[in-house]
Amino acid sequence: MNSDPIILVIDQGTTSTRAVLMDCSANIIALSSAPIQQIYPKTGWVEHNAEQIWDSVKSTILTLKKDHPNHYSRIASIGITNQRETTVVWDKSNGKPLHNAIVWQDTRTSDFCKENMHLDDKIRKKTGLLLNPYFSATKIRWILETYDPQRSLCNNNKIIAGTIDTYLIWKLSGTKSFYTDHTNGSRTLLMNIHIGDWDNELLSDFNIPKNILPEIKPSVFNFGSTSGIDFLPEGIPIMGVAGDQQASLVGHRCHSPGQAKCTFGTGAFLLSHTGDSPISSDTGLLTTLAATTGHKLQYCLEGSVFIAGAAVQWLRDGLGIFKTASESETFSLESDQSSDIVFIPALSGLGCPYWNSDFQGSILGLTRKTTKKEITRASLEGVTHQVADLLEAIAVNFSNPIKILAIDGGMTENKFFNQLLANTTGVYIQTSANAEMTSIGAGILAGIGSGLMKLDDFNTPNDPKGRMYKPDVKSEIMLKKRNRWKKAIKSLEEFYKLT
Repeated sequence: MNSDPIILVIDQGTTSTRAVLMDCSANIIALSSAPIQQIYPKTGWVEHNAEQIWDSVKSTILTLKKDHPNHYSRIASIGITNQRETTVVWDKSNGKPLHNAIVWQDTRTSDFCKENMHLDDKIRKKTGLLLNPYFSATKIRWILETYDPQRSLCNNNKIIAGTIDTYLIWKLSGTKSFYTDHTNGSRTLLMNIHIGDWDNELLSDFNIPKNILPEIKPSVFNFGSTSGIDFLPEGIPIMGVAGDQQASLVGHRCHSPGQAKCTFGTGAFLLSHTGDSPISSDTGLLTTLAATTGHKLQYCLEGSVFIAGAAVQWLRDGLGIFKTASESETFSLESDQSSDIVFIPALSGLGCPYWNSDFQGSILGLTRKTTKKEITRASLEGVTHQVADLLEAIAVNFSNPIKILAIDGGMTENKFFNQLLANTTGVYIQTSANAEMTSIGAGILAGIGSGLMKLDDFNTPNDPKGRMYKPDVKSEIMLKKRNRWKKAIKSLEEFYKLT
């Protein structure tokens, strides 16, 4: 009977939780998944029930135990990857959240951000980010202002706060471990990316006491061990932690400057590794931490598209245009390719490089000939145009041009979309043979931390088992489409200024 060690990865995402069993060659052996309920109390508010998230972790692991008992019995290390900016504040005594987890897409703190733009320059210099509802600090502040306005619970050590990784580490360790890693810490607006630790001045600006926050550690670190839980044995070490997008960067084996990937899930997230020196962007990109295997900080430039796969989901569930997401490919292929519809999928505002939370989704150029097929294709084009915007922004800030973009995520199962992405961006698109690059990256970090793997074994960036898509349309045709997209964005910017 095989006795080789197995790595368990907990991949807690925006729409689902996955539990993955991976061998020490980064091959996925088994996977279990459970959906996460999306809660929308008000327009612009997006929440998750943190206790349901914990239940989903338990249920997916128990499914693996039931269906793969031999592999489950050989779990030697745990890796965690998570939706990053989503925030929980909970009671230390019983683990009860004060409020639902506030999800990264949530825009309830828009007014606070607008009223405090005088902090933006300082925030950019210290964190590489910008003052926006997307990030965790404004969410923590909102919960504290709502439930602990005098900060008495904070000052009396009654409550603690963190992103989802911290919450899961705390629960898995039987409340003994209270940590986050560099990648998640760098998404809070509270961590100084030049030192890799909380910034006292920013904590004061947001009125967030430092004692409620976890210690920040490298992505490869002993974050504690399982203790007192009924679905995993005692003493399994948690050895790797990274936010989902940085974990995916590891999964794609992008460890060197100029290597880049884009993950297409609910949103689309493009990260380009820049090495051990931060590069400041003047085109709306974020400077953030890549996964760290030691105390030497690693950096990347990031562009975030808030709505990618969620646009297809909206067409399916909100408008009923098709019954399954896979039909978006068929509809696009059957659409009138000469249609000039522009679909700006700003269903949760626009992210990088625009950073406008007031934007709403818009479709321009409708005619009586327009059908649901043209609208479907335009929604995919809207996603690819936003990725092209990100690549153009990176080209301004980074001397190493991106020639090959590695991609993963559910949308990449759509071959029409992959080719459209190559045509729109003008770069080669490399798909992965495995869609679970986020889980693989977290598993590699855990494997390195537990001595089961070496980073040098995972330094070839391109997946030979994937497929390469190269641009196949005339540049003048795509230039016309890009100009039409940019004009549409500008016209909407003017519209929102007037309203």
